[in-house]
Amino acid sequence: MRARRGVYLAFFLVAALGASALVYFAQPRNGIVRATTDIAVLTPITADMVEVVSVSPADAPANAARSLDAVVGRYTSVPILAGQDVDVRLLETNPGQLAFGFGAPLDAGQVAFAIPVEPGQAVGGALVPGARVDIVAVPNALKTQVSGADLPSAVVLGQGLVVLTIRTPEGRQLSDEPASDTNRVVIPPKLGSVVVAIPAARLPEFAEAALSSTFYLALSPAAAP
Repeated sequence: MRARRGVYLAFFLVAALGASALVYFAQPRNGIVRATTDIAVLTPITADMVEVVSVSPADAPANAARSLDAVVGRYTSVPILAGQDVDVRLLETNPGQLAFGFGAPLDAGQVAFAIPVEPGQAVGGALVPGARVDIVAVPNALKTQVSGADLPSAVVLGQGLVVLTIRTPEGRQLSDEPASDTNRVVIPPKLGSVVVAIPAARLPEFAEAALSSTFYLALSPAAAP
């Protein structure tokens, strides 16, 4: 009798497990994109960095990417760790678009360099990301401790360089709209620097000029740097 009862229990256990498995596999499944490796900011996402996994609808985040086409070739604005779902809200078409406010892509072989300027040195501040500028470095006697005929001549550092973003003196992204505050007078943000894309090989040249010169920017019609 006990043996028969054990057989019945085993039968019902197997039947219950089988029914649970059927219910599980009969449920609709959603595909979401998940990282297979750590993905750093400014790194183009490739097909070997991600995979599509199947999860139940309840386990699929609303903002998770659903296909490789929605992810491959784009960039992440925050680091993504291996095993994390890829949130489409964190993806950007241009590297630095969300992370740093870049309004134009930073091409291969280029670096972002901040040019310290005041509005009067940068077309009166009439610049937007994506614009192209010519940059002139004028040696500054206060910086070089040289004056008169010995002062070096102004040099053109670059032509047709792409503006990536515009910053305040505090390093925040410059906005035309000051923060609203009804309790005190709000001072509009001021231009402090213009971040441009320069060839990586010329970084030391620009850095040296920043120590000894004052920069002036002019809008450029050039099609390429």
